[in-house]
Parts: sequence; structure tokens; C-alpha cells
Amino acid sequence: MKKEEVLEKSREENQDERNEIIRDKSLKWTLITMVVLSAVFAYLRAAAGQSTYDLAVVVCASTSVSFLYRFFKMKETQFLVMGILIAAAAVLSLVMFCTGR
Repeated sequence: MKKEEVLEKSREENQDERNEIIRDKSLKWTLITMVVLSAVFAYLRAAAGQSTYDLAVVVCASTSVSFLYRFFKMKETQFLVMGILIAAAAVLSLVMFCTGR
């Protein structure tokens, strides 16, 4: 392989890595925004005497999927534990929402 070809291939690989980093950071900020906004709406709904379990289901399920995805990619037990615990909270919130409590 010529020097120019090696350099070009390296540039292409670096661009892909940069895109992945940007995508990961954007997903992180998306998740943070969703959690913060859900907390604000949950507070407002609770103050009005309304149920907030539906918001808890959305936040917990989304966060759980994030942790479980990280576990399957990185094989770190802490992500599995957090994913399962938060998934359990999502299921409990869903049950509470469906039963009208």
C-alpha cells in the first residue's frame, strides 16, 4: 500500500471515530434532557394531584435500555445490575399506572 493510501484510510477511520463520539455525546444529552424535563412535568402533575407513573415508565425504561446496551457492549457487571434495577422500577411504575394507583 502506498503512503497516500495509508494516510487516506487513517483519515477515514478517524472521521468515523469522531462521528461515533459526537453521536454518543448527543445521546447522553438527549437522555439527560428527557430525565430533567420528565422530573419537571412529574412535579407539576403531582402538584395538581395527577399520576406521574407514566413519566416514570418512560424515564426508567429508556435509562434501563441505555445501561443494558452498555453491558452487552462492554460486559461490565455494574451496567447489568443498574439496567435490571431500573427495568424493575419501570415495570413497577407500569403496573402502578395500569392499576390506577
